[in-house]
Amino acid sequence: MAFLYLITHAHTQVEPALDAVHWRLSSAGQAQAEALAALPFWPDIDRIVVSREAKTRLTIAPVLAKQNIQLVEDGHFDEAVRPGWVEEYSAHVQDFFAASDRSVGGWEPATHALQRFLAGIALYVTPHDAEQLALVSHGLVLSLYRAHLLGQWPADFDAWRQLGFAAVACVDLRTLALIEDFKPVTNSPLRG
Repeated sequence: MAFLYLITHAHTQVEPALDAVHWRLSSAGQAQAEALAALPFWPDIDRIVVSREAKTRLTIAPVLAKQNIQLVEDGHFDEAVRPGWVEEYSAHVQDFFAASDRSVGGWEPATHALQRFLAGIALYVTPHDAEQLALVSHGLVLSLYRAHLLGQWPADFDAWRQLGFAAVACVDLRTLALIEDFKPVTNSPLRG
């Protein structure tokens, strides 16, 4: 049986003056990354795919220090595009999910972000391939993909709020069914 492990990046140090694509891990995030590296499935992973944002690479840096696993960076798995800092972030996320087919506040529409993500999945997932994959990405796009897998659209705002940092879910690659929902490797602050 082949699996795709979906992993949210570890907790980050919020820096409003910087674009979120440049944020680094917080001390809690660094501890989460170390805990993630201790999970037992890593020796079975053939390839790790990360977004182009530094926080995804930093999340799996402890894994790569211990395991020789091929690493691929791919923009299909970047977070939904959002311009600059937003004071009422949770409200924008709620609108992002609710108005999924249009841009809210200059954000990439949710349906567009999901289609981009699905196109990326199609590049790496072949139903008859036995390759084991780990994909490290972001809360919004992983929430969209989770909703897609579960047949729940639009994505649920409360599910996103509960989605932990450095949380792992598992998808059966033959059926593309979510067989284990996201669970954080350690205690995780709420999003938003």
